[in-house]
Formats: sequence, structure tokens, C-alpha cells
Amino acid sequence: MLRYFTLAIAACCLALSAHAQKTTPPAERGTYFGIYLKDLKLGHMYQETDTKATYNGKPANKLMARSVMNIGMMGSESTIKTSATVFMHPKTGATLSEDSTTEASGRVTTVKATYTERSVSYVADIQGTKKSGTLTLKPGETFLRDPSDTPGSKPIPGTHTKGKSFSADTQTLVDTEIVVREKELVVVGNKSVMAYKIQSLGTVPSTTFVDDSGAMLLTRVALGIEIRRVPREVALGSNGKGDLAELVGTRPTGISLEKIARASRTATYELGSVTRPLPANDSVQRWEELPIPGREKGEKTLKITVTSLDLPTSTTVALFASPEAAPERLRRFLKATEFVPSTDASFIALARQVIRGETDAARVAELLATYTHKSIKPDPSIAAVRTAGDIRKDPRGVCRDYTTYFATLARAVGLPTKQCTGIAYANGLFLYHAWPEVWLGTDENGADLWVALEPTWGAPFADATHIKLTEGEITDVASIAADMGRYTVKVLSIQ
Repeated sequence: MLRYFTLAIAACCLALSAHAQKTTPPAERGTYFGIYLKDLKLGHMYQETDTKATYNGKPANKLMARSVMNIGMMGSESTIKTSATVFMHPKTGATLSEDSTTEASGRVTTVKATYTERSVSYVADIQGTKKSGTLTLKPGETFLRDPSDTPGSKPIPGTHTKGKSFSADTQTLVDTEIVVREKELVVVGNKSVMAYKIQSLGTVPSTTFVDDSGAMLLTRVALGIEIRRVPREVALGSNGKGDLAELVGTRPTGISLEKIARASRTATYELGSVTRPLPANDSVQRWEELPIPGREKGEKTLKITVTSLDLPTSTTVALFASPEAAPERLRRFLKATEFVPSTDASFIALARQVIRGETDAARVAELLATYTHKSIKPDPSIAAVRTAGDIRKDPRGVCRDYTTYFATLARAVGLPTKQCTGIAYANGLFLYHAWPEVWLGTDENGADLWVALEPTWGAPFADATHIKLTEGEITDVASIAADMGRYTVKVLSIQ
């Protein structure tokens, strides 16, 4: 059962990768689905199973999914074509191999992975940047494997499976859980049916409803996206028109932000429908839970105060010579990662060239933010999560690209930098956004002083309409995927 849900998610969610296809409809032996967001049809998906396939000369189950989505994003139109193919052991459900690719606006990302009992090896081509590697399980870890993950298997309520799954999007192993619940009444294609509810917790949390044979009827993922089983003519019919950013954005209530948003320095909000923990309180943002019941079990309402600080004009602190020279609590914000190659000699040289010998952290932050804003051209059609190296080769992108690029340059010269994701106010809505925070020493009480920047929009600082939901690395957005598209925002005060 698991792979049906995984393929469905891969086909509809922009955070995942899949394989580009021609527009010729596939054979009729599979199943068609419509991809919807708030009842607006974005595209379609086709899914097919072959129980008589072979892999390396041995029997295997082959699962395939292909999709096409047409979306608008902040005024730009984009067609995203995807597909994924997975071979699995016919008895144990163990993954043998999986291939995935995505094509958006002519940019293609492919990932091919092969499995052994204890490892997965991958070869990726991320819009022209090639990489490969092998990920090995640690002692006590296992790959997520469900013996009932075969076509025609009946769901068993109470089944709870845990293990590691390979994320083609980030080329990492992630913790994943699959829980099978009892049947629930669900509406599919204007019909109410009883279906088993299956919840998946991993990179992209999802809820899937299946029939007695385990066949998918409906899947709900982040941002309110649904994949619904529909007749072929409906799936391949025309799509609706709408802007994805606006469709998943949150229109705030309470005090109007229209006249003061970009000049705001402090604001207090009531953030509702929260099920995932927010970052710890710091100099930029503080929160507390309010005694207000959520709409659903497990939801919380938080009171959040955001403080926007200008970069100091007086001397702050010097850059760190190396991560090891920084206090332990700051070292993770100086380290290089796969997406932030800050130890790469070319990035170190570039960052030093930009800061022109400056050593004060505040001045360095401003120089690098200005350079990042001028170096990257806005392009909302970029769907893949990219490394700073990929961005430098093709300097177009969205907020996460600006944030990744800035973090790489800043860490390269010893400036502790967080990559934050959350929501920020624009065009009357709170939209999903990413921005960096930099460390500029401590205050009079010895607390760390962080300042939020805005290299995407070109301001040296991020105003008080930026509500932080995650911090650390750009891929941490997966931790709040279940809440995306569901938040409510009430503005309590702003100045």
C-alpha cells in the first residue's frame, strides 16, 4: 500500500521530484486521478501497476505514476510534468529501485536510486548538476517495509510501520511512519463511501483513503492539495485557472497591515491551526500558547510577537575564523551542508570579494544581502530545491534560492546564519516565504542577538510581518508540511 501513496504525493507536490513525459495519454489499464486545490483542478495523474514485471531477471511489482499540472505562480504560468517508477519485491514489499524526475519551465531534475538490504545508492541530475552517493542505515535502523505493500492487499487497521525512506528531493534518508486506521465516511467524486484511512508521516505528511483492495480513492497532502480518483475524461479535461501563491495564502483578520507592513518594526499575532512546534523564542520572535481550542484535535493557537531590528550602525562583533571558533550553540549555523557548500573555496573567494575586507558582522550582512538580491533574478517557476552551486550556475529562483545563496556566502566568511521559513505579508495575504537571520553578538543580558534580513525583496531587514515557523536549514520546511495551507492569522497589534 505504501508505494501507492508515495507515488501519488510525488505526482502532486512541488517539494518532490518526478520524471517528465510526453502528453500522449498512457494505456487504459491504469487509474486516473484529478489533482485539486480548493476544488480548483490543477491537473491530472495516471497510475499503473504491473504485478508480472521483472527486475534484474527476477519477479517484481512495478508501480508507475505520471502527472501534468498547470499552475500560476505570482503572475507566471508554469507546466510541471512528473513521473515516478518503483520496482518492489513481490512478497516483502522491499524497494528494489526507484526513478523520479520533474520538468518545470524546461528545467529537468532526475534521481535514480537502487537499494540493497542496508543502503541506497543514487545518481541525480539537478537541472544539469550531477551528483551521486550512497546512504547506509545505522545500526538498528531499517528501511520502511510493509509486507502488505502489494497490489490487491487488504488494509489491516491498527498496522503501524516505521522506518527510513529515501527522499529523492533532498537525497537523504528520512524517518517515516505509516498508520492504518479504521474505515471512515469520505466523499469521492460526489459520492460518500466508507474507506480505510491511512496516515503517512515523513517528508510530506499525507492522509490517504483506500478501498477494500488497497486501491487509492483520495489522498490529501500539504497546502490542501487533493488527488481524487475520477473518470478518464474528467482527469484529462480542462484545468481551472488560479494563482497557487494566492490559493494557499492566508488572508489575515484583525488590524489592517496595508499601510504599515513594510515599515513595521513590531507586531503581535494570533496564529491558529498549529500542530507542529515553532522555533524557540529569540530576539526576533517570541510566542506563547493561548487557551483557545483548535478546530481539530491536536491544534493549538499561539500568540506571536515579532520584532524587526535594523542592522546596527555601530560596531557589532567580528566574524568567526572557523565554526570551531564559535560557541557550541552557534556552530550548526556556521557549518556547510549539501545545499550550503560554505567550505567550497570558490564561495569563500566570492564572499571575501564581496565584503572587501570588512570584518564587522553587521556590515558584512548588509553587503552580502545586497549582493544576493542583485545577483539572482526572480523566477517563480523554479520547482526544485537547489544547492548554492546550482543557483550560481543558473541565478534565477524563488525566496528559498535567495536564502540558500546568502547563507552560503555568509557562513563562508564566518557569519552565523539561520535559514528561516514561514509566512510573510504581501499583496493582502500571508504567503509562504523564506529569509535568513544573522547573529550579531549578545545583548546587555547576554542573550543572542539575531536580525532577520530580506535579500529576496531587497530590503536590508525583514519587517515585522515575517512569522517564523522553522529555522536552521531550508529543508526544515518539511517539519511543518502538515500545517501548510491551514494556518489562520489575526493581527492583534502592529507599529
